[in-house]
Amino acid sequence: MAPPAIYGEPKIISAEGNVTLEVVVTGVSEPEKTKWLLGDRELAESENYVFSHADEGGNRKKLTCLIKEFDKPLAGEYKAKFYSSDGENSATFTVSVGDAPEFHDKPHIVQRDGGNVIVIKVRAKSHLEMKAEWFKDDKPVKLTDRVKAVVKKDDKDKDGYQYLLEITGPIKEDEAKYKCVVKNSEGQNQQSLNLCFD
Repeated sequence: MAPPAIYGEPKIISAEGNVTLEVVVTGVSEPEKTKWLLGDRELAESENYVFSHADEGGNRKKLTCLIKEFDKPLAGEYKAKFYSSDGENSATFTVSVGDAPEFHDKPHIVQRDGGNVIVIKVRAKSHLEMKAEWFKDDKPVKLTDRVKAVVKKDDKDKDGYQYLLEITGPIKEDEAKYKCVVKNSEGQNQQSLNLCFD
């Protein structure tokens, strides 16, 4: 027999604020003896860390470590050490901080063209590609020739963008609660404001 082997690629799955580390291994005799480490420190099960294993068939076992409510202090290099009677092996996971987009400041309204154009302006930054979605009273904004969503580089921050919702010839029906949801692959963030005319 040989020491246990890793089957396929170890995975890092991020969802709903939690991060799951997952590795499928072959030849592990006692999966419950798997040790999970962060750096050199062995982890114990706690409200932050939940360990489990499942039989995948064909002498394969899936070992998982669920990191709950993942936040910056929990980032780092994780390792799963697993054993058989013939030796040990390990899988390494580098878990970086889940960085949802961040906002620079509160959203604000700018008037142009003597009040004929109203612009709702949101400034956000992200180290990953991000996109913005606009909502009016919690329904997606219908973009038209009169209501446009504009994206431009932020002149004050190289990682930042300005997301603008431009309303030309504002009318009473434009009064609403507007929300901008900015997303990247690691999360999302949102800001909202009420637009009302005097």
